[in-house]
Amino acid sequence: MIFRQLFDSESCTYTYLIARRQGGEAVIIDPVLEKLERYLTLLHELDLRLVKAIDTHLHADHLSALGALGQRTHCLAMMGEQCNADVVSSDIMHNLNLPRPKMMDIAVPANRRGSAAP
Repeated sequence: MIFRQLFDSESCTYTYLIARRQGGEAVIIDPVLEKLERYLTLLHELDLRLVKAIDTHLHADHLSALGALGQRTHCLAMMGEQCNADVVSSDIMHNLNLPRPKMMDIAVPANRRGSAAP
């Protein structure tokens, strides 16, 4: 199992890269646009294919890398079903297919529409 917690000190945002194994498929959660090249480098170093990029909610503190990651890696961009973001290609609640142990998706009310935490 690969689990990398990455931190953007400018926006104080944590991003998570998760994969079953080196050379496999990966998911990235809450990617920051300014760190795009860092993510792509890490994916290359670990020989990972990014299949899903997920934002847990609309972020006011940074620009999301969902769109850029989708363009560069052809991954699926995901967010909560209440979100109307243009770059989102699927909603989390119905399409997050995780290996065992299963993670339960729970929409958590927040201070803005479109917010959900997986």
